[in-house]
Amino acid sequence: QIEQAMDRHAVLVFRNQPLDEDQQIAFARALGPLDLGLRKLKGGPHRFKHAELADISNVKVDGAVAERDHAKIVGNVANQLWHSDSSFQRPRAKYSMLSAAVVPAEGGETEFADLRQAYDSLPPRLQRQVAGLQAVHRALHSRFMLGDTQYTEAQQAAIPPAVWPLVQTDPRSGRKILYVGIHASEIVGMTLAEGRMLIMDLIEHATQRSN
Repeated sequence: QIEQAMDRHAVLVFRNQPLDEDQQIAFARALGPLDLGLRKLKGGPHRFKHAELADISNVKVDGAVAERDHAKIVGNVANQLWHSDSSFQRPRAKYSMLSAAVVPAEGGETEFADLRQAYDSLPPRLQRQVAGLQAVHRALHSRFMLGDTQYTEAQQAAIPPAVWPLVQTDPRSGRKILYVGIHASEIVGMTLAEGRMLIMDLIEHATQRSN
């Protein structure tokens, strides 16, 4: 039922149903195998029991609030740029699950975009332009854009880039998807500048507010 609802709505919200770490992991594993994502690049100490849980907060391992120039804060800023989780991996993520433990009084909302609707609303000229194009998705592209470059060569090589078609077809519904996001760093066969301008235009289109 959850998978059918995801196919239809793309986002599901379960209100007033707090999960502890073990419950969240069990729920997620019922939907498929789990992945460490960017934690493959940086392991080390972790506030949570399970390495598969990402700590999206401004709190360091020792419980102190992170400084503004701390890599954790840079990562949080990068998370505000539109992206599809783990698009830089093969296989990529099937679902992402967020469980809110503590939220600020203002701000901190998670926003969503339906990339099926993004394709449907593309002008015909752009639909023709993106047909057949492929984008290279890199794990650290958004971090590098924001100045977080403190990664060794081994860390950078830990997750090889993934290449995905800009236009894909949902195998369940048959609807086309405009598969873009901030992890996309270049377009195969285009100059770096032209490719990045196209990616920026497509992200702006996909994330525009609509009723």
